[in-house]
Amino acid sequence: MPLKYTVQEDQLQLTLRGSLTIFQAAERKPELLHALTLAQRVVLLDMSAVDEIDTAGIQLLLLLRRELVASARHLELGACSPAVLSALDLLQLHERFSPLLMGSDESDDSDDGSEAGDALAEEVA
Repeated sequence: MPLKYTVQEDQLQLTLRGSLTIFQAAERKPELLHALTLAQRVVLLDMSAVDEIDTAGIQLLLLLRRELVASARHLELGACSPAVLSALDLLQLHERFSPLLMGSDESDDSDDGSEAGDALAEEVA
C-alpha cells in the first residue's frame, strides 16, 4: 500500500500500513526519501498499521531520521503498532526516534547508549 501524506502547517504526517520488512524496504525507500523534498520542519510517522517490521525496516527509519536531522528537521514517531514497539524495545531505539515514545522530555540527540542503532545507521549508508 502506498505511503499516505498529510500536510498540516509545519508538519508532514506520513502513514505507513502493512509490513516493513526486507521484502518491502526497497519499495518504501524511494517513497520515504521523497518526503525529504517537502519543506515541513517536522515529519510525524504514523506506524499504527504496520503489522510487521524487521531490521531492514528499522534501517530505513534510521536513514530517514539521519537525513532529516542533517537538514535541520525532525522525525517523530506517532502511533506505533505492537510490532513496531517490540522492534524498538529489542534494539533499544525508542529515544532515537521520539522522546514522546519514552514519556521523556530529553533531547532526541542525547547519548542513549544504543550501539545497535549506531551500527544499523552505518549499514544503511
